[in-house]
Amino acid sequence: MNLNEILKLDIKLLVAFITILEEGSVSRAAERLGVTQPALSKSLQRLRETFKDSLFTRQAYGLSPTARAIELSDMIKPILNSLSDLMHPSALNLETLDRKFRIKVNEGDLESFIEPLLAELQYKAPGLRLSLSSNDELNFDDLLSAQTDMSIMHASETPGNIRSKLIGYMDSCVILSETNPLFHQKEVTFEDLLNHRSVTHHLPLNCINSLSVTANKLKNQGYCIEPTLETDSLMVAMQAVKRGMSFFAPRSIGELFLNVISTKPNFYPVRLIPMPKEIIELDEHGGNRPLQICWHERSNNDLAHRWLRERIIYFMRESPWMQVPE
Repeated sequence: MNLNEILKLDIKLLVAFITILEEGSVSRAAERLGVTQPALSKSLQRLRETFKDSLFTRQAYGLSPTARAIELSDMIKPILNSLSDLMHPSALNLETLDRKFRIKVNEGDLESFIEPLLAELQYKAPGLRLSLSSNDELNFDDLLSAQTDMSIMHASETPGNIRSKLIGYMDSCVILSETNPLFHQKEVTFEDLLNHRSVTHHLPLNCINSLSVTANKLKNQGYCIEPTLETDSLMVAMQAVKRGMSFFAPRSIGELFLNVISTKPNFYPVRLIPMPKEIIELDEHGGNRPLQICWHERSNNDLAHRWLRERIIYFMRESPWMQVPE
């Protein structure tokens, strides 16, 4: 690539050349380009000097291109078409899309969109592949290093090159099985729950999120917020519930428990109760968890990335467990 030669070229000169060629007249080409005839004549003179050829000869019916001009037009037209394409993003064809997207999302949040998303991908984008893994709260390293394409989490603040959009607020609940002494009580208080064994799923109290802030407020009021079991495994949590532990979880997980347990033999009935009023009153989001979808600035205008994240947002907001912001 000879940069010095390329820098001598002016895109406007190339446009002028093709327009004169198509019109066969400097005056008509000038009118089409919205410039004066003398200005376009100067451009034609520069073209002749650049390509060291007269390019056009005058005939009775107008200008006739030289052999060199015809040769140049075959090379210049594709260049101008390519430059025009640079100004417009390529169209997204879901049917031929062949991409893999890596998403970090916790299991309770995944439950709110994965079923309709997989159904849509099967019919609209069969070549789109997903890699799903659990998310660490407030960890943007994988997004920054391009190891992850998008992340769904509670993120009140993000680095400058990470974009985010609030999806909504995930409802929360407490899951009890019949083996829990509280199962048959009409009303279950916060004190009742604290006095019995409990299990939490993806609820790290050392993270700076709304739930940990609320937990600290409760501790300041003298409550002992220490779950018997913390786990990122739903199988473990399910066994804990079976053995009488109270499970603080997103509503989507509660509904999943109801569906799964109803089909499992030898499993005790399960009941969902609202989050205790003590949590609702102290929590800035009423006991529900705000969820954002986060992605790196580099992917913001990627058509396939944008389509996928917008579909995820849509399905999550359609979920019965999500409160959508106005």
